[in-house]
Amino acid sequence: MIALRSAVIAAGIFVSSAAFAAEVKITVLYAQPKSVEEFDKYYFEKHMPMVYAIKEIKKVEIARPGPGSNGAAPPYHLITELYFESPDALKAATATPEWKAIVADVANFAVPGSSTILISAVEPKH
Repeated sequence: MIALRSAVIAAGIFVSSAAFAAEVKITVLYAQPKSVEEFDKYYFEKHMPMVYAIKEIKKVEIARPGPGSNGAAPPYHLITELYFESPDALKAATATPEWKAIVADVANFAVPGSSTILISAVEPKH
């Protein structure tokens, strides 16, 4: 079991940290946008290049959810996962002006308050 405590890292992002022994990730669940075309254009051409420039990020995964088993549209447009070697790497990244610019940039393509952010410990393979 991993013991956790909460700490503020940057720009209103809270992370459970402390006893994470290894890798952590940020998962961002982007709600369905008003315009998929405008969202995707800005996200992939302007926002993600800023994210890719953060050297502390170990790996980036972007997924596009499909419809549910009943055929209903998914509640999320995109799911972005950013992996970091450790809580210290995450804290270092979020302390930079570049990270603060990334956080501020989200308002340029996503409806404010429509995204969900999760910070997780990545479980080792068993």
